[in-house]
Amino acid sequence: MSDKTDVSFSEEILKKIEQEGLDIKNCRGQLYYNGANMAGKCQGVQARISESSPLAKFVPCAAHALNLVGINAAAAVHEVVGYFGTVNCLYIYFSSSTNRWEILLKHLPLALKKESDTWWSSRREAVTVIHKHLEKTVEALNHLALDAVSSPKAKVWGCFTFEKYLDL
Repeated sequence: MSDKTDVSFSEEILKKIEQEGLDIKNCRGQLYYNGANMAGKCQGVQARISESSPLAKFVPCAAHALNLVGINAAAAVHEVVGYFGTVNCLYIYFSSSTNRWEILLKHLPLALKKESDTWWSSRREAVTVIHKHLEKTVEALNHLALDAVSSPKAKVWGCFTFEKYLDL
């Protein structure tokens, strides 16, 4: 599904319910993450499904709410912000160049992961790769620092990223 609007989500849900041979009027509970396009009371999937089934009640997803609590709590601690900022710098440094990404993959069995602003689990995945393959990540950074093909700007950025990485 390429269109992520409330209308397209609603149509897709209603189509799937019909395909499964269910009657929307018998579908009482709605559990969605708390995004505006899903939970909007005037617009959004909640409102559109309620038009088809007035007895359907919206239940906000507790896991999504808890995820947002974790994101906001982490954003309040300077050291945590710096830590995840460094992890993100590593991802950006390697992923912004196919050459750097290929060198990284020669050193690591797994690719670095991009963190999400809204999903705490993506941060765990990003940190796990680095934690498990710390020495290999450093080797990839060293390789790029000594690489004759890399531009001076890329080397400086790599050294800066490497220094931030050592602070982890």
